[in-house]
Amino acid sequence: MNPFGIGFAYTIASAAASEGGGGGNPVAIDYTYPSQILSFLILVFILAKFAWKPLMEMMEKRRQNIEDNLANAENERKEAERIRQEYQAEMLKARQQAQGIIEKATKNSEERASEILAEARKETEKMKQAALADIERERDKAIADVRAQVVDMSIAVAEKIIQQKLDIKGQEALIEQFIQEVGDRPC
Repeated sequence: MNPFGIGFAYTIASAAASEGGGGGNPVAIDYTYPSQILSFLILVFILAKFAWKPLMEMMEKRRQNIEDNLANAENERKEAERIRQEYQAEMLKARQQAQGIIEKATKNSEERASEILAEARKETEKMKQAALADIERERDKAIADVRAQVVDMSIAVAEKIIQQKLDIKGQEALIEQFIQEVGDRPC
């Protein structure tokens, strides 16, 4: 309990006791007050000597502990902010690297697609040229075969003309027959 409250309660109690006992003098000097003041001063001295310093040290330790906790919290907040910024920087760097990889892969795939198309065009052109060469050879062969057949037929017609020694009507009939034979033969 508070020492002031004890002294005050004691003063009220002693005043009530003195009034109830026999109509005392209101100006009478009572030695209770000086003894209470002396008790109070001794109590303050004892408290100042033995309790005040430990109490103040405890309060100072508490204040220092609170300051340290606040400083630690501020340092941790700053550290968390620094880590957050590092994380954001790393995320940005990772995004940029990923974007670079995507762009590189896209570029490589486009280049590869262009190469494949160019190879396909070359192959198509080779196949076209080979087909044209085959067609040309077959045409030349067909022309040579037709020429050989025409030569053979011409020789056959000449042989028949010579063998028959025909007149003009006979020659015309022979030519008509030859034309029909040529039309019936496969090319």
